[in-house]
Amino acid sequence: MSIASRKHWSGQNILQLQKAPATEPVSGTLSAQSDQRTVGTVTVDDPRIRCTDVNVYYGSTHAVKNISLDIGRNEIVAMIGPSGCGKSTFLRCLNRMNDTIDNCSVTGNIELDGQDINDNSIDVVPLRARVGMVFQKPNPFPKSIYENIAFGPRIHGLARDKAELEEIVITSLQKAGLWKEIKDCLDQPGTSLSGGQQQRLCIARAIAINPEVILMDEPCSALDPIATAVIEDLMNELCTDYSIVIVTHSMQQAARVSHRTAYFHLGNLIEVAKTEQIFTHPIHQLTSDYITGRIG
Repeated sequence: MSIASRKHWSGQNILQLQKAPATEPVSGTLSAQSDQRTVGTVTVDDPRIRCTDVNVYYGSTHAVKNISLDIGRNEIVAMIGPSGCGKSTFLRCLNRMNDTIDNCSVTGNIELDGQDINDNSIDVVPLRARVGMVFQKPNPFPKSIYENIAFGPRIHGLARDKAELEEIVITSLQKAGLWKEIKDCLDQPGTSLSGGQQQRLCIARAIAINPEVILMDEPCSALDPIATAVIEDLMNELCTDYSIVIVTHSMQQAARVSHRTAYFHLGNLIEVAKTEQIFTHPIHQLTSDYITGRIG
């Protein structure tokens, strides 16, 4: 389903759902020690990433609880839920960004193309090239636009010569929808671009090192509606080549861009299903309550 077609129902049906209860509601009570199973199907036939019983602890705090979830090839998965529900913490597990936090520990199994990413033999540098990250706030390097893109391919040895490096830079900027806007000013600082352009530059930087998965942690929260629309259209185009996982507080954005949506609450994955089902016929009462604004 295209973004254009999703826009029609994403607002209308969310409003309609506010007047109706969830289908076959499941109890909305979760104890602190709950091991409640997720409602919906967490697996896909051809996963790029497979997560099984993932737990995350910050010291003694159990932040993410027994989460199992597949990320399919060439799909966009949106993670939604109230602040502090564990969705960003779980997202950072997918390329071991939580390794940088001293008191953070992760258990369970996370496989990328069948390989356990937490195995002691795994080098996190190439892993993070395969599973790139785009952050909430655009963070271009204090370098030229060209060097922002060329830096990664150069250090990873992806180009044999200057011509190949230039081709990677141009192709990455084209995929990010930025080439026509900045092709005549590649020597200018990346920080000179507008907020929306900077975020697309960061997406181009992630693409340049040939990832398999792109993680996006609220990539549009600091952008205006026009820049947000451009990024959303870009995500729709990129999923033909990459798997994309996006954390967002905007239910309308999740409805517009994703194929499947996962709802998190208090560290638990409550429900996962095709996006249209989540926003029109959620099964779990907690999912319904969040979508209709009863909790948030």
